[in-house]
Amino acid sequence: MSCAGGFFSGEMKKDKKPVFLIGFMGSGKTTVGKALAKRLGCRLIDTDREVVKKSGRSIASIFKNQGETVFRNQESDAITRACRAGSAVVAVGGGGVIRKRNVSAMRSAGTVVYLQAPLKLLARRVGAGASRPLWKNADSLFRTRVSLYNSAAHIRIRAGEGTPSLVAERVARRLG
Repeated sequence: MSCAGGFFSGEMKKDKKPVFLIGFMGSGKTTVGKALAKRLGCRLIDTDREVVKKSGRSIASIFKNQGETVFRNQESDAITRACRAGSAVVAVGGGGVIRKRNVSAMRSAGTVVYLQAPLKLLARRVGAGASRPLWKNADSLFRTRVSLYNSAAHIRIRAGEGTPSLVAERVARRLG
């Protein structure tokens, strides 16, 4: 199990490898990530929030004023930093898997968990998607990214079934 977890010779074992949560917009990466981090006794890193914090701009603003490439570069930097973070649950932005180097880095650094959910459910969760610059292309993006998520993942979890806490519990069990 990553983060704090499991008994080994009567002591808590510390595995310093991060757990990366990947999936499409609205799959619950941040919400499940909070519950999972609490359950595993480690911190949550949200790569989108890291980009916003470091740049001082919203993701929508970066897309509008600087373009997707600038955002993806910043996202890659955030993923690289998260790979070196040690014990953490990392909620990766939905497009974090489109660059092969990100996938390779995450798979090498820790365990990658794909939170799967059907697009209809994701659409209900996201609503109009006003704060998500790419939501207007959700159908085609979803079709393209599903194979990327599947190939990046060590573990796949159905995230459309149950509360975030229950999904986090299922992830924790699969981590060992």
